[in-house]
Amino acid sequence: MNRLMTNFLCGSILALALTACSTSPVPTVPDPSVSDPVGRHSPSLRIAVLDHHLLGDLSDPAVMAKYARADIIITQPDRFWGRPGLEQNMALLRAANPHVKIIGFFRSKCVRQEWADYDPSVQSFDRALYEAARPYFSYTTTGDTLQDWPGVALFDFTNPAARRAMLDVLVSYQQSSSAKLDGVYWDYFNPELWISEDLHTMTGEPDIDGDGVPHFQDTDEMEAFRAAQVALVREMRGRLGNEFIQIANGSRALSDSTFAGLLDGMNYEIFPHVGFSSATPYRAALDPSRPNNLFAANRWLRTDNGGPWQILENVWVPSMMDQNQVWQPLNMGDMNRAIALLTGSTVIHYDLTGAHHAGIPEVEINIGAPLGGVTVNGDVYTREFERGTVMVTMGSGTYPLGFSFAITQKNDAGGDDLVQAVANNYIFP
Repeated sequence: MNRLMTNFLCGSILALALTACSTSPVPTVPDPSVSDPVGRHSPSLRIAVLDHHLLGDLSDPAVMAKYARADIIITQPDRFWGRPGLEQNMALLRAANPHVKIIGFFRSKCVRQEWADYDPSVQSFDRALYEAARPYFSYTTTGDTLQDWPGVALFDFTNPAARRAMLDVLVSYQQSSSAKLDGVYWDYFNPELWISEDLHTMTGEPDIDGDGVPHFQDTDEMEAFRAAQVALVREMRGRLGNEFIQIANGSRALSDSTFAGLLDGMNYEIFPHVGFSSATPYRAALDPSRPNNLFAANRWLRTDNGGPWQILENVWVPSMMDQNQVWQPLNMGDMNRAIALLTGSTVIHYDLTGAHHAGIPEVEINIGAPLGGVTVNGDVYTREFERGTVMVTMGSGTYPLGFSFAITQKNDAGGDDLVQAVANNYIFP
């Protein structure tokens, strides 16, 4: 979200927020009790990188700056494992930021079919995963290889032997390589199988256990599907210990507090759509009466190794028309940052390409640690920090611009500067 700091927005948003917050008594949402790991760039907010692509030239200062800015980096393990020399990538990242958490993107139930053709002398990690999964492949009711996404093959992870074979590969590389991951990002944990709408090459119905009953009609299979997720998290914990971070993608942890309690983090993919099925998802995410609101869900997670890692992600780049009838891109990283500051979440910033790449916020803030919880008065949410204030005024609650916000930061003279704001009418300078 560029060019947002205008006098027009400053006056309009702050006047609205301060007026709304002047009444009493004011209820307080429980403080998520966010931990503040040593080395964070700012105790105000943690920033994550979720990068599915090549890391790029880490010797380029401009490239490295994007990764060094992050508190947590989630990327493919084959960026560090699989052939000699890859460990240097992790060494460079840790040299740039010794406190960063580096998390491996790990598929919980599938392997990519192209890995079957990888040369083990060049891409040994991915090839080893494929070989480990191959004996346990699942099929459809017509005998086709089961897929949930184009180009992948699902294996029967409800089988303990299949889970053990996959974990054996990851644990072997983790223990033998100088590039040590801080944890894994499981893709994905849903209450039931999810099949991409982009998948057009598979025939038949999914049948993980091969009993001839389609997955979505097989209550025993769906129960085993969910039980295997719990087992996988516990088995990983048993292999690599309590300090090894486990973050879940998918919808299950976002509403299942018992399951989330096994994890260190969870990702709200395409926030606020995933996790808050509502016509007004932003309003639902901050509604203290909703059982899985962000404040409550933050407290479900483990805190053993820097957690909770409650991540708000949205790679989309919507456009809004300004007062001059010109379409302008809306940076969802900035919109999510306002919500994250209230809720103690971690936010992902993007570079406005619409892809998963590392990015740096256009407007940096440093308002210190939160001084307490969030006060709520009607549609106004306010949180005080050591050196600033965050105010979110809920509007329609719809995506992408269902609320306005203002972030103030104390200057050297002790006054308050408005460092970033956006209003529902989306006026640019």
